[in-house]
Amino acid sequence: MRQNGLLALALKQVFDYSVEPNNEYRFISSDLGFVRSMVGVQDLNGSLIVFGQPYRLTEGRVVLLRAGTVRVLVNLREITLTAHHLVVASSGTVIQFIDMSPDCDLSMLAFTNSFMEGWQKQELLYAYLRGRLYLRLSLDEVAERRVDAIFSLLWDVLHDVPFPKETVQGLISMLFYQITYFEKKDRSVKKQRGTRQEEVLDRFIDLVNKYALHERSVSFYADHLFLTGRYLNTLIRQASGRTVMDWVNEAVVQEAKILLRHSDKLVYQIADELNFPNSSFFCKFFRRVTGMTPYEYRLN
Repeated sequence: MRQNGLLALALKQVFDYSVEPNNEYRFISSDLGFVRSMVGVQDLNGSLIVFGQPYRLTEGRVVLLRAGTVRVLVNLREITLTAHHLVVASSGTVIQFIDMSPDCDLSMLAFTNSFMEGWQKQELLYAYLRGRLYLRLSLDEVAERRVDAIFSLLWDVLHDVPFPKETVQGLISMLFYQITYFEKKDRSVKKQRGTRQEEVLDRFIDLVNKYALHERSVSFYADHLFLTGRYLNTLIRQASGRTVMDWVNEAVVQEAKILLRHSDKLVYQIADELNFPNSSFFCKFFRRVTGMTPYEYRLN
């Protein structure tokens, strides 16, 4: 199967690029990467990020946005990140960049699951390694200073010789303990502010990300949320301005785009993988939602 950086954005792919893996702003190996600033990846950005195209993370990411703004789709949710936002996303997360301001700057940590083998006792880290974690937190001054302190120490330790793997693992574990503390505080505030519609929408989108490739009926999602189909549609429309099936169809199309653009699978194979009865049905569905056929999208 043909793949490129957009489909996987894997550390190994970046490490294998014909560029220097390490400089004063980045450290990249086949199982761990750390970027202190966007300055350190300017020579890679054009190859790794294409706006409007979805890709899937092979390894998870911990990202601290230091300046500027980024608009991005993360597992179907459109979010705007600004300075002081911390994002934690597990492997398997589907991301699509929409826009990025010229002054955007960030620090980013990525590591393979195998790198943290044996460190799964920390609850949040365990969820991260199992591919079940996506967090977005707005850090106050104290919290950001703590994350920055851990990042700074991690950067120093990464350059020790011989490579101090256990120390690096310990610092990553410490980072996740701190994030757990921040997340619990943030969850308490959101619980006080959240509406019924927003709560149902969040749970519904989680279900869509998990089941949409095989389950495409309103009743399926309504049953899982212990609601009638009509009431679920009402709540989802109130919270998002879209119907249940709008969300489900978007999830299916997103996966179809990834397979069409970044694999050599034939259309009938993709239709089968996405649980369509035949390729004709899939082509009609894809054209209705996107305005073009699967063949046109692949060639565009």
